[in-house]
Amino acid sequence: DMNVLSEIPVPSPEDLTGVDFLVLDANVPLNRIIDTVRNARSVGVKEIFFEPTSVPKARAICQNEEFLRCLSVAFPNDDELIAMANASCNGVDGITEGLDVDLNEDFRSVKIPAISLLLKMREKSAHLVITMGSRGVLLATKSGSGIRFKHFAATHISVVNSCNGAGDTLAGAFISSLLDGCDVETAVRFGMDAAILSLKCAERAISPDVSSLILKN
Repeated sequence: DMNVLSEIPVPSPEDLTGVDFLVLDANVPLNRIIDTVRNARSVGVKEIFFEPTSVPKARAICQNEEFLRCLSVAFPNDDELIAMANASCNGVDGITEGLDVDLNEDFRSVKIPAISLLLKMREKSAHLVITMGSRGVLLATKSGSGIRFKHFAATHISVVNSCNGAGDTLAGAFISSLLDGCDVETAVRFGMDAAILSLKCAERAISPDVSSLILKN
């Protein structure tokens, strides 16, 4: 029953004091997400992660500029990315002007909305971990006045039993590896390895084998 999500209380500033990582998804009512981010920002939570959940929910929350300015990392698929960028930006004309960015033709249709969204996210640094199905993952990183992209090719899987929990698995494993002290690129690789296990799992959205996955740092 998804209605239970409306009963989740907003953590107070006191609840969030001393928290380094805050992880959110878009299933919670919008006003509660905004209030949670506002409270987190007031007490200096270091990193705020966001899993968009769906295109409509991603579009709705990204109309709020205050929310976007607080985001450190988001995990959209390519459709969610476009919805988020369109909701947060009136257009992309001249968007790369003054930026240090490598905008070659590979995945250009993903890179342009990624740039648009990154410019709205946390000022000093931010990341987008963009899942693209069989095309793999594109990591977009903003640092200072530069934006960089790195592509991670997908591992071929002969049988996919369920896609339901793959994105959540990747995000959770990514965050777990950061907590273990890994860099962002290592975290992406670990997240992709974990997601493969969930793609192969027919019984559950997230494979129980993820817990035994070895992090290679």
